[in-house]
Amino acid sequence: MSKKNELFSKDADFSKLVKKAKRKSLIRNGLISVIVSVILFIGLFWLGTFLMYKKMEQESNYDYAWQSIIGANVEYGGSLFNYTPFSATVTTEINKYLADTPVPWGNHEKVFTIFGPSRAIHSHSISGKGEIEDERIPLYFLGERVIEFYHPDGNYEFIPDDKSLLDEIDENKLVELAYSFDTAYTIAEVQEMFGDQLSWYWVDDATPLSQNGAEDQPIIGNNVYGFLHGEEREQRVEFFIRQIESLREEKGDFQQEANRLYDAITDNGQLEPEVQNLKIIGAVVTGTPEQLQQFNELPNIRAAVLGATTDRY
Repeated sequence: MSKKNELFSKDADFSKLVKKAKRKSLIRNGLISVIVSVILFIGLFWLGTFLMYKKMEQESNYDYAWQSIIGANVEYGGSLFNYTPFSATVTTEINKYLADTPVPWGNHEKVFTIFGPSRAIHSHSISGKGEIEDERIPLYFLGERVIEFYHPDGNYEFIPDDKSLLDEIDENKLVELAYSFDTAYTIAEVQEMFGDQLSWYWVDDATPLSQNGAEDQPIIGNNVYGFLHGEEREQRVEFFIRQIESLREEKGDFQQEANRLYDAITDNGQLEPEVQNLKIIGAVVTGTPEQLQQFNELPNIRAAVLGATTDRY
């Protein structure tokens, strides 16, 4: 073979080696890129999941503090966590208790995602049906009557008195009745009025009322503040006050309202936030129709509104 042919042969072999080296380099760089991308994705996913769980814990605690002070005669139960790769849904069961018998009152659902803010899901709403000329249109939620409250100083076109409906309800039913008082009373005075039938106290939160003789609107039970009756009553009241104080200290959706509520129960700082200083302007009582009829002649009841009912057994 001539030197010229040997030179061309060596050039061809060298070219093949270069191409082979380039292929190996490309494959190696590609694998490194894939591995780095996978590690980066896993790291970002883990970080996003960690931050989402942290946010879930903080918001769930914050929501619980709010839920524990608002809503008439409702209790929030345990929460169910449903996870997906990029989100989680927290579902909390809500019940009313009529003489220790639970009545389902919907769920509170909140969706958390790795990317973006959380959002609440509302699957049920309060509704009513009637004519515009009706004096009052009862409201319903999940097929049950919704209680309403009337402030002692409010100016209302019509004030309902559903106590007469107790005569029409079967004795094998348990009933929820919301009483609005003619003035504010102490916790001890309210307990003395209703005894074992007492379920929940409505705390005066100085809700703004209409001025210049304009008509006020009743307050739906979901939007009033108070606490449940039961054993260790004083601890329940102290817990109610502590939750308001904690909501004031933490930035969030309810901080402004918590500040307003704190000012109301302390009379703008003139009173200490203590059990004996809370003003009670309404209550929820539960029991059989016969048990609740004993309160029909109480003179300090301004309005009585029927709420949920359930079978006794």
